[in-house]
Amino acid sequence: MNPLEVLKFVGIPVAIATGVLLLSYLIFNKKRVQPLGYCIAVLGASFAAFFFQEGMPAIPPTQKWHYLVLTVLLIAFLSCIYPLLKQCDELIVLQALIAGVIAACIMYFPKQDGFFERIIIGVSVLFVSVGLRRLTIPAWHMFLASWFILAGLSLLALNASFAKLAFFAGAMSAVAAALCVLQWIKPREVKSVQIVFGTLIVGCAACGFAYDQSELVNKGVWILPVICVPISAVAFLICKRQGYAGLSHLPSLMGL
Repeated sequence: MNPLEVLKFVGIPVAIATGVLLLSYLIFNKKRVQPLGYCIAVLGASFAAFFFQEGMPAIPPTQKWHYLVLTVLLIAFLSCIYPLLKQCDELIVLQALIAGVIAACIMYFPKQDGFFERIIIGVSVLFVSVGLRRLTIPAWHMFLASWFILAGLSLLALNASFAKLAFFAGAMSAVAAALCVLQWIKPREVKSVQIVFGTLIVGCAACGFAYDQSELVNKGVWILPVICVPISAVAFLICKRQGYAGLSHLPSLMGL
């Protein structure tokens, strides 16, 4: 893998996300609008991660895997609106449901255009988005889980010779890592951004599953990272009671 390509396709999106979030510390002081900084950061990083590989996204897309990026961008844009609406930032399940419907309607990959497949994608987005942060689960848990799982999906895409998806998932994994570190340094409210990462995880898994023709491993391995999210959320709640919250990320490592 060319180091210059890694710097361009991964480094620039991370730099954009970091810069936007640091700037948001100065602009968005009220707790209700603090998630806006994270949402804009992920929106900008998602666009950059795609733009430096493929250029401006076309509508309709020229390649089917581009539907993944268009869906993520649309949901990220909506996530930038939610913090501006009173009480809407508290309706995480509703936001996740909206994202699931959008993903089911827009994301279109080979052999996944049937009604059943679209329902599976929509429901997966709903459960993964809610599972990333729900029931008092802290923000670092969401970012760390997204970091691990997207990194695993990137490695799977690389193994399947799907370099473009590998770079995109890898870039967003690195963005999640950067946001995780910044959240540890300066904790902020992050509601709504979990919807974007939930869509990213399901979308990358579904896209990789559709295009993986390597036959080196069972294609079912693409599903494991998606299943890991709700398992990790439940594990956190159990480990928290026992004083071992950090161990809750062991299920997320299955994505690697």
